[in-house]
Amino acid sequence: MDRHRNERRKDGAVKVFLLPCASCGTDIEVVAGQAGGTAGCPSCGAHRDVPKLRDLGTLRVKPVPTAGHGAGWGLPQAVALAGIACAIVSFGAVALVGSPPASAVSVEETRARIQAGDDRALYESLEQLSQATVDRRPLPEEVGLQRQARFMEGVARALYALGGLGALAAAGAGVALVAGRKSP
Repeated sequence: MDRHRNERRKDGAVKVFLLPCASCGTDIEVVAGQAGGTAGCPSCGAHRDVPKLRDLGTLRVKPVPTAGHGAGWGLPQAVALAGIACAIVSFGAVALVGSPPASAVSVEETRARIQAGDDRALYESLEQLSQATVDRRPLPEEVGLQRQARFMEGVARALYALGGLGALAAAGAGVALVAGRKSP
């Protein structure tokens, strides 16, 4: 008897049968567990006998809504996920690549840093030196370091732009998802 109490659809949802009210014609929603009993009309309050279990198949079945939480993934969800992933990967890459070194020190410290091989500190010294009125040709190491710094700066900008586009795509898809849930 328990196995017939609530029939289920193939998707796992409980089958809801529509019993027409004899008084007003409104559909009364009933399930297999109510078979052989009575059900009240939600509109007029009249009671109606629910057919026996073997006769429930003669009633119409309430359709299952196709949209909503259980609808599965669509384009908005995919765009949101891709945008979030793009933003996370891009901003993470910027953190790994780092940003070009900033302000500097003095000429003596610059020479000491060249010998020590500390590229970041050397670049800082070179920045300060470039703003000074010293007129000299840059050393080959300085030129290489400046190229590397410009390249890193360009990569960081590109990754920030890519991450921003990903974040915008995710936000737009999120708005579309929220707007889609509110519409009937």
